[in-house]
Amino acid sequence: MTEDQTLLAVQEALRKCFPVVEEQQGLWQSALRECPPLLASLSNLAEQLQAAQNLRFEDVPSLRAFPDLKERLRRKQLAAGDTILDKLGERLATLLKVRDVVSSHVEHVLQIYEQHADTIGLDAVLQASAASPSVAEMLEWLQDIERHYRNSYPLHTFHRAVPGSR
Repeated sequence: MTEDQTLLAVQEALRKCFPVVEEQQGLWQSALRECPPLLASLSNLAEQLQAAQNLRFEDVPSLRAFPDLKERLRRKQLAAGDTILDKLGERLATLLKVRDVVSSHVEHVLQIYEQHADTIGLDAVLQASAASPSVAEMLEWLQDIERHYRNSYPLHTFHRAVPGSR
C-alpha cells in the first residue's frame, strides 16, 4: 500500500469510530440520568424500612389484629428494594457495555494505525486541513475518550450482597 492508501485506511477507521462513540455517549448519558431517581427511591425505601423496624406494632391497638403485618411489610419493602437494585444493576451493565464498546472500537482504530504507522509519514499524521483535524489529534481524542470511560467505570465489578451468603 502507498502512503496515501494507508492514510486513507486510518482516516476511514477514524470516520467510522466517531459516530459509534457518539451513539455510545448517548447511551451512557441516558443510563446516568436514570440513576438518581432510582437512588432516591432506594433511599426512601431504606428510611421506610428503618421506620417500620423502629415501630412497635404491638403497641398500636389498631395493628394488633394483624400479628404478621410487620414481617409482611418488611418482605414487601425488601422485595421493592431488590427490584430497584436490579434496575440499578441494569444501568451499571449499560455503562459497562458502553465502556467495552468504546474500548473495542478505539483499539481497532489504533491497531489499524499501528499496522500502517511505518508506511504513513509523520508529516501526513500531523497534517490538518480546513475540513479535518490531523490523524494524530483524532487518535489522541479517541484515547482520551476511551480513558474517560475506563476511569468512569473501572475494571472491578460491583457485586450485590445476597442475604445469608459471604
